[in-house]
Amino acid sequence: MLRSVFLIFLLLAAVLGAPQPSSRILGGRNVFLGELPYQVSLRYWGTPDHFAGGVLLNTRWVLTTAHGVFIHPGNGIDIILGIIRVDTGESMRSSEIRVHPLFDNILLINDIATIRTQLVIELSSFVSPISMSPFMVGDGIIAHVSGWGALDKNATQHSVFLQKVDVTTGPCIDTKNMTFSAINHICAGNYEENQEPIVGICTTDVGGPLVLNNMLIGIPFYHDPRGCGVVLDGYMRILSYRGWIMANSPE
Repeated sequence: MLRSVFLIFLLLAAVLGAPQPSSRILGGRNVFLGELPYQVSLRYWGTPDHFAGGVLLNTRWVLTTAHGVFIHPGNGIDIILGIIRVDTGESMRSSEIRVHPLFDNILLINDIATIRTQLVIELSSFVSPISMSPFMVGDGIIAHVSGWGALDKNATQHSVFLQKVDVTTGPCIDTKNMTFSAINHICAGNYEENQEPIVGICTTDVGGPLVLNNMLIGIPFYHDPRGCGVVLDGYMRILSYRGWIMANSPE
């Protein structure tokens, strides 16, 4: 009996003392299957690696940032839906890419694009589109962003599981690399008093959904090159592009 108790004690000590796998994407948590059915993983055709997120708009179209897809042919993207592990799932091939006509790859102006799938997407509890918000979002609003991006600000470790984190909208701060527009951009992250933001997006989170009240309000396109979470991250404001998106994602 004493030997059994001792063995149980050793086992508990080993488990509690072992390094635990990180569940953070700059402050986030793993999501459950079906929790974010509109989340999309994008991969370049013929390669296994996730390079950006996307958002399911309807049964034929996905929304993402332009800077990751503008140089690729219309059929050059693999679209993976209904997954939480980035290394799983069956891909669906793209047939057309529509990049905003005023997109600038240097300044990242109008960094938005839609991707059409070759086949009609079958909807389910795990695969379902999201509506675009018709409302203007100001500062101090808590929304959530999701993706398979890096888990630390130096982008040394990426997440296998889809992650979600709450972020607070705030004033955009121009840097030498980026000039923001209050009309076209939302900035969001999270602050502790007298500290830098501690949560937000990182590498390969771009193109995913920023969501408020189950409606899409933005897609991430920019984090500071000095490191993830250094300043508030930049998002394309969906309200400003709603008309273009609707015109370029017909079912």
